[in-house]
Amino acid sequence: MTSSADSSAIADAVNAFFAEHEVASLRLPSGWFGRPFDNWHQLTDAATDGAGVLIRLDDRQVLTLDADSVSSEGRVLRVSIRGGRWHWTEYGGDQEHNEVLGPGVVEFHAPFHR
Repeated sequence: MTSSADSSAIADAVNAFFAEHEVASLRLPSGWFGRPFDNWHQLTDAATDGAGVLIRLDDRQVLTLDADSVSSEGRVLRVSIRGGRWHWTEYGGDQEHNEVLGPGVVEFHAPFHR
């Protein structure tokens, strides 16, 4: 499935993906967040934020995306973005980080097992 979608449809697709798969690894336009398939994130919330999409993972990691389409294939959800921000806090600590995301794709990869 591939579609150009409004922000609420993209948020709905993220919610549906995590409802089916429960956890996923994260790949940003700049690369994997952590080691591929080693860091599993749970969805706290995915909603619209004005014209953008706000995705909160693990209660404290936040993606704010200027997204324009969503597609899924099996256990991978891809969100095409014009840009965005990735605000995250180190696990086991309080050190915060902010990354500006350029155009590209944010991918969520669910595990092979269920």
